[in-house]
Amino acid sequence: MAVGLTLYDVLGVTPNATTEDVRKAYKLKALETHPDKLEPTASERERRAAEGKFRNVCDAFEVLSDPTKRKAYDDRINHAKLNLKVWDEERERRNREREAWARQLRAQSEARIKARQDRYDSLQKAKEEKARYEAMVEQFYKELCAKNPEWEVRRQERKALLREKTQSSK
Repeated sequence: MAVGLTLYDVLGVTPNATTEDVRKAYKLKALETHPDKLEPTASERERRAAEGKFRNVCDAFEVLSDPTKRKAYDDRINHAKLNLKVWDEERERRNREREAWARQLRAQSEARIKARQDRYDSLQKAKEEKARYEAMVEQFYKELCAKNPEWEVRRQERKALLREKTQSSK
């Protein structure tokens, strides 16, 4: 990752350029970016953009033409480049932590989904077993009634008794 646009980039010179090289580059860039070079029909937005570019060129020249300011600027740039490595390492560490956290959440979510599916499957299986059991009991009862018709009579009597009890308890 780069530090970004430096004052050297604004003027188009290298960091080891002499003061004379900086001055020549400034003159060229000032002529290129001066707002008065715009067409008279230029919009206000274009005019403000040109003024901003020209201001950047002037600021770059002001810093790079003064040896004291240039030294301080170079120190800040070098410090930023050193910090950039630390920042990149920190960013990479945070990204690894976030990815691990995301994997953990995904695994937990998948486990919950699987548990719900297993529970649903077991409930479905229990319902099917209950239905099979009820069908088997019904079939068994029909066979009993076919062999012994009195079973059906007993059943009807039992139902009548239960109805009477429920009505009398009310």
